[in-house]
Amino acid sequence: MFKYLRALPLLVVAGAVVYLSIWMWIDNGDWTYIIARVSGMTEKHANNLALIAIAIQSLFFTSDWFYSRIRSFLNRRLEKARGLNRQIYLGYKAGVEFLMALPKRTILFSFYLLLTILENLGVIDSAKDYAVVIVFIIAVDRVTKIWPDEKRRMIEFSQKIKKRIKSVG
Repeated sequence: MFKYLRALPLLVVAGAVVYLSIWMWIDNGDWTYIIARVSGMTEKHANNLALIAIAIQSLFFTSDWFYSRIRSFLNRRLEKARGLNRQIYLGYKAGVEFLMALPKRTILFSFYLLLTILENLGVIDSAKDYAVVIVFIIAVDRVTKIWPDEKRRMIEFSQKIKKRIKSVG
């Protein structure tokens, strides 16, 4: 029983990391909208700016690179941490690893499909703006994943062409 009580800070911090990350992800679009409206933007432009903010932060929240940087920072901190601080850092790390393990792109795509179905059924008026953001996020993710392989193939092709040109001359 004492072992579970000692692990309580770890569990509380891990839960807080996950909860606050998701809350921040959703809430930042609203804050962007409010700030844009207070700054004098029209409702349509403020909404577009909020969608852009959601898209940008979604690229970070769905990025393995982002989480690996946070995890490496926490690993450095864990090397020196003792006692309660160690439990707190382990909680941070557990929360980050949970966020890494979530099938974020699958969740986004499922949400996109749900929006499309609800729009086609007439339950919601327009899902176009959110659908564009979701497709953009998924597309950028796929492009960043395949870019290194495509770049390698282009370099190989250009080297072959140079060799062929030199062999003709």
